Amino acid sequence: MTPPAQTDPPVYQKFEAEGGSSLRSLSSYHCAETDERYLLWTDIQHAFNGIDHLKHTWGDRVLFTIDAAGELYHPLRIPYNLFGYVVVHRTFHEDQAEEFNNGQVNTQDQQLDEIAPSLKHLFDMCIYSYNHLKSVTRSRREYFRQAVVNTRYYHSMVVEELERLDNGGVRYLVDGKDRGQLLEVLHDLQKKVPEWEYRNICYNTLHDQRHKYDSATSVLFIVLPSDLDSWNDLDPSTHRFHLYYMCDNLNLKTAQEDLPQHVHLSNHPGYRLKQPEEFFQKYGDYILRMLQMVKHGYTENGYDIPSLDTLKILWNCDSNIIGSRLAMDIEPLVDRAISYLQELSLRKWNRRLGLNRDQSAAIKTYLDVRDGDSAKTDLCRCISKERCIYWKCEAHAHQSLSCQSLEHLKEFVNCHGGHFNMQQARIRVELGSIDEVDQFQTRLCNAKHAFDISIKLCWEATRSVVRKLCLDIANTGTVLLELDGITLDIHPQGYDQYRNNLFHDVILTSGLRFISLLNYPRFQERCVHMDRYSLQLENSPVQLSHDWMALLSDLMMFHNVILQAQDPSEWKSAATKLQTALEKHELSGTYMVTIYNNTWNAVFDQKRGVAVEVHSEDMVCPKNVLSAGSIRTLGVHLNSLDFEQELLDIMETNTELQDLIISYYGHDILNHMEHIVQMWHTSSRPFRLTLLDRVKDTHGRVVAQLAVRGCDMEDPSDGTTDLHTGDISPLFSQEQAMHEFTDVVFTQWDCDHVFSKISNYSASFLDMASRQHPSVLTLLTLDVSCLSRDGLSSIREVLRRSYLEHLHVVCTPVNSQSESIAQVLGCIQWSTLKSLVLAGYHIEAWIDLCQPPSPVCLSLLSFQIQGTLPNIQELSHSNVLFIIQLICTSPMLELCFQNVQLQESRDWELVVDSVDYSLLKMLDLGAACISQLVSMPDAANLFISRVGQAREDTELAKLVLRALTLDITILSEPDLVAVQAILSVCRLEELRIECPPFDSRLSASFAQVLASVHWTSLEHLDLTGDNINEWIQLLPNIETPQLQSLGIQGSERVEQTLVHSSVLFVEQRICASSLVELTIGHIQLQDRLDWVRLVENMDPSLVEKGFSVRGRSHKQFVGTPEAVQLEQEKKTQWEGMQ
Repeated sequence: MTPPAQTDPPVYQKFEAEGGSSLRSLSSYHCAETDERYLLWTDIQHAFNGIDHLKHTWGDRVLFTIDAAGELYHPLRIPYNLFGYVVVHRTFHEDQAEEFNNGQVNTQDQQLDEIAPSLKHLFDMCIYSYNHLKSVTRSRREYFRQAVVNTRYYHSMVVEELERLDNGGVRYLVDGKDRGQLLEVLHDLQKKVPEWEYRNICYNTLHDQRHKYDSATSVLFIVLPSDLDSWNDLDPSTHRFHLYYMCDNLNLKTAQEDLPQHVHLSNHPGYRLKQPEEFFQKYGDYILRMLQMVKHGYTENGYDIPSLDTLKILWNCDSNIIGSRLAMDIEPLVDRAISYLQELSLRKWNRRLGLNRDQSAAIKTYLDVRDGDSAKTDLCRCISKERCIYWKCEAHAHQSLSCQSLEHLKEFVNCHGGHFNMQQARIRVELGSIDEVDQFQTRLCNAKHAFDISIKLCWEATRSVVRKLCLDIANTGTVLLELDGITLDIHPQGYDQYRNNLFHDVILTSGLRFISLLNYPRFQERCVHMDRYSLQLENSPVQLSHDWMALLSDLMMFHNVILQAQDPSEWKSAATKLQTALEKHELSGTYMVTIYNNTWNAVFDQKRGVAVEVHSEDMVCPKNVLSAGSIRTLGVHLNSLDFEQELLDIMETNTELQDLIISYYGHDILNHMEHIVQMWHTSSRPFRLTLLDRVKDTHGRVVAQLAVRGCDMEDPSDGTTDLHTGDISPLFSQEQAMHEFTDVVFTQWDCDHVFSKISNYSASFLDMASRQHPSVLTLLTLDVSCLSRDGLSSIREVLRRSYLEHLHVVCTPVNSQSESIAQVLGCIQWSTLKSLVLAGYHIEAWIDLCQPPSPVCLSLLSFQIQGTLPNIQELSHSNVLFIIQLICTSPMLELCFQNVQLQESRDWELVVDSVDYSLLKMLDLGAACISQLVSMPDAANLFISRVGQAREDTELAKLVLRALTLDITILSEPDLVAVQAILSVCRLEELRIECPPFDSRLSASFAQVLASVHWTSLEHLDLTGDNINEWIQLLPNIETPQLQSLGIQGSERVEQTLVHSSVLFVEQRICASSLVELTIGHIQLQDRLDWVRLVENMDPSLVEKGFSVRGRSHKQFVGTPEAVQLEQEKKTQWEGMQ
């Protein structure tokens, strides 16, 4: 056989030696019939001289592939494997050569012996194949058949080799066995193959379709002649049959001792079979296998089907019900049924041996069901923990139930407008409050039985309540959940539905597979959610009986086809196929199909097969979906703006576009607004623009929605706008910018924050937004470095209309715009301001431009002055007076002075005297401030006395000084005494200790300062710098019972090693504190096993929620397997506790 040509470019198969080293790769072939890749065994033998066999990377030997007829390909083929193969070479035995040489053979025979595989090698391969075949009787049918064919191949090769050697007169012993003994061993093994084949057929018959949810009836049944007395082999009219269902009971190890756990006939007279000839053509092969299992028996871990001669198959059957003839003559009836079916030319089920839901449901059409009876006999529908369906008799169905709890559940359901069907394992109930939800959930859990559940919510439930309800119900084993009463507040439509889909998230994170929402989003409509898909249907107020797994399979087909469709004809073809499938499932009222993916979601018009709504991450969506021209709503989450032109092209292609929804991370609309709005203006298509602000792992909120004046404002969801189209250059005048926004209507504006640098364009944007929606802005970062005079004018108007609560001023150079900046600052509404930050290189100049607020009480709670290193800025006396005015007129809780000093040192007395220490909760003084303060004894003493007085007057139980950054290496000996005095009167919540190198002669002084800290009140401690070990040695034998957070942060530029004594300090904090957060970064432990000891002492909640290692620390930690394993065990323990 000539192998097919290798494809271009070739696809190579990887190989490696047993030690793991890489070997040469070989090019694979492609089979057009099966669309699979393969390699020729002869190519592999030539490439690897002396090869014995191939094995998978997980250890199993590789089998030769078989064709559709179940035979080996010639030449032999090995399947292509993405993960590669391991090459195992043959081991040469010296005694083999001696045994060969004992025989007298001619030169020709010796030549044959040299080129033929050794007999021992073939025999060993054959024995391995038989043993392997025995071990895989509980594997997929296809794999077992492949193993059978491979075993038969090696058996025949051994026989051929024996004949060849026998014809050559060679006498040969393998493991001490001669030719006859070898054949006897193989013959004995060959006789066991039918038994293994039988067990594999039984296993696949019982388990093949068990992963498919729901069987309409029991999959276990037999068909027997109705009456042997009237049976005539030559007269087909006498061939009448009855179908008998069996209890689909699993062999439970924890079952009741007095309750047999084997399969048995249901206690029912059976059903007369209509159209038996047609029925046997469809199900004959399956029935024959079931009859053979009943006759011969079959036992495994899952099932116990007793052999017919024990008559256990009739357990719990009343002869008055099933009929005396069946009870007395079941053996001859089974024999007659088997012989009858064996004489028919039945269609073999080679691939799938089990019944799927469609096949089990269709059986009912062949049964003669009497009025008042059902096609499921007396069997009950049971849902297993694996969420598979079994039909069992009442005794086996209820064997694990709490009967009393079940009665309580039934009573609750009946009292709440519901219906309880134990046989169908279905519950319908009405719940009117959260308390009733809790009561129902408690009773449902106590019953220890899984149901399909339908719930009507008769009150205005919240989203969180519904989510908890769904997850709790999923924990009981429920697969199908139906909810009535879901509102748009619980499950909003539009962008929120696809970015924050409650029910899709529940399905992904729980065992629930199908959630159906009745009367949603409108009365007599329904929305069905399942894995990766949802359907919107009209005119369907009640739940229908669907083959859910078949429906899911059809949706997957549509999904795959639509991803490959390139033109309208292909989209229409996909839609037609979907429509046919939906009609088959009685879902012809479907008008929308939604597909969910990791990076994109799309809503498809069911009739046209095209996407009408798409939401994606950074345009990561199939191009054929985006370019169909049918999208009406496009939502894009931006991580960057690298695809601006691509987005613009999509906007132009989709002529029906009505809504463009842009979301982004970063809390700041101005970071993205300029580019986005320019694209919006550039587009020639009328649509509405919506901007959403998101935080990582959240779904965001609408901060802006823009339309154009003249659009229908009464119904903004209409989405059609007459858009002014103009190309905006990034460089334009204020007049141009204002002109761009004259026709823009902000239909929604909830942007209460601005963090980024403001441009002239964004200033005009904010100005126009605040004209239409004043008093929205509450947080502003005022960075005017890019603003012209006109831009400052716009910001002035924004501030005039806004009532800011938080203002962060970036103090850039004032230059020639001091008058305009002063006007901007003069428009601040000081009376509403709660926090003020002045930061940058030019704080003094900006304070000089600030107009002092009128002498009224302010509401300022936090005031921070943050100079920028490396320069220490000096504040003038006039600056200090402004600061004092703010402090004196405000209920100040937080004060921060970082990287600044006062030009006149005595001004510290004024500052210290102006503070109300009974209110102050945080005083953050940088190293520069501390050094200057303690150098002024009068100011330092005044500070100490005021703090002490505040504690005495108010009996202060709270902490006065909440946070302190301590760098005492820059202080002199007298200054250290002052700092020690300050710390002695202040109770700290947060302490950050800078740890630079220091003169060892000052160790005692530094230790005294640290000893003055009230450690028992400390909640947060950070040690950071280049010399952490030495600073830990200075710490006294402290107790920190309130400590919640500990940080050990080395320097990125200097490598440090934490010695064992320092690790013990950390370990003591873990054991004796209430730590909820521990961070270790950029520092390694001297003994890497110290990581294990640290993790051992951590509470599981700390490991799960608050333990983090960074930089060099992380690299060392992950390189310590014992610590990583222990960390995982602690996390698992935490999950179990939850």
